[in-house]
Amino acid sequence: MTTIAARIARVHTGSSVATLLHAIDDDGLEHRIEVPPALARAVVPGQVLVLQWSVHTVPTLSSQEPPAPAPRAVDPIDHEFDLRNEPPAAAGSARDIIDEFNALLGPTRERG
Repeated sequence: MTTIAARIARVHTGSSVATLLHAIDDDGLEHRIEVPPALARAVVPGQVLVLQWSVHTVPTLSSQEPPAPAPRAVDPIDHEFDLRNEPPAAAGSARDIIDEFNALLGPTRERG
């Protein structure tokens, strides 16, 4: 198990989901960890963050592939305007669309 002691340089509370603790150890290495905001309410820069960590190889539980994520429910609003009466324009006609747009803008004016 590795133990690291690092002084907290910054506490970033920009998210309601997680608070970022940014600490720097004596060797100048930076350590960042996200914690629940409720656990970080009393944390202030200057305090010491103590981290203990280790890495382990975990054997697979079975030879099966992990289950596929459940399909998301389709939101009807996302597809409200998807109905088309004609196929999408071909890539070659993209230049025609730009020319039409520029024609609608009118001639360019010279700056004086």
